[in-house]
Amino acid sequence: MEDITNIFFMCIVNALMFAMFYVLVSLGLTLVYSILDIVNFAHGEFYMFGGFTAYVLFSKLHVNYFLTLAAAFLVVGAFGVLIEKLIFKRFRGMILQSFIVSLGLIWIFRELARYIFGHWEKEIPVVFKGIITVGKISFSVERLVITIIGFLLITGLFLFITKTKHGRAMRALAQNPDAAALQGVDINFISALAFGIGCGLASMGGVLVGSYLFVSPTMGAHVIMKAFIIIILGGLGSIPGCLLGSLTLGLVDSFGCAFFKVPLVEFITYIVIFVLLVVRPRGLMGHE
Repeated sequence: MEDITNIFFMCIVNALMFAMFYVLVSLGLTLVYSILDIVNFAHGEFYMFGGFTAYVLFSKLHVNYFLTLAAAFLVVGAFGVLIEKLIFKRFRGMILQSFIVSLGLIWIFRELARYIFGHWEKEIPVVFKGIITVGKISFSVERLVITIIGFLLITGLFLFITKTKHGRAMRALAQNPDAAALQGVDINFISALAFGIGCGLASMGGVLVGSYLFVSPTMGAHVIMKAFIIIILGGLGSIPGCLLGSLTLGLVDSFGCAFFKVPLVEFITYIVIFVLLVVRPRGLMGHE
């Protein structure tokens, strides 16, 4: 009985950590879709850029971890603003065209990463070492800290969206672009800002996962599939749905990995998603 209890609580901690990874990437996709009405399949590559930022700054240059986290957000976020201005600005509202363009960006960004860093996986040192034991339940300090950092980042985003002028402008633009423009909202600026914030959040997810897994040019491929599953499951354009979808997928992954082999976990994941979408075709928080 004690072993089952230990496994249960460890799975909960793992699920929360997985959910933090997923939500940092999927929130950016949700922001971009709801505001720009585009599908950016290259969003996972910004997650990859965050991982390599951690590799260069933290692993090689020994910059403070939290400064590395902030630098990834600022640098990759600024790069995202540039990409929006140069490429995606002209494809606003064009879902199919933006999807095709983003596929081309995936190839460009991956080859760029391979050219600079090579084909092989890079390792980032463990940041937070040690084990915490509560009663007979043990879990790593690293996973707990990653979960807390992810929670703080998500809380910060919600405060920004709900309490600041630019955040309210994003919400207005997502609800009705024409009405927002009539109220004086600078659509170009807010769109670029939302895109940059989304890319910055994804990069922070890459930094957090870097010390837990490995960093590679293709690391964005798996997470982007998970992110699209999450935003469809939660309801397209719904931020609360994105959170709920991330937690659902985190729980399925965590408990599945504890009791089944990885290929079977993937199968179970898609079965769960299929059943939920049959019951709720517009997603868990989508509007009918």
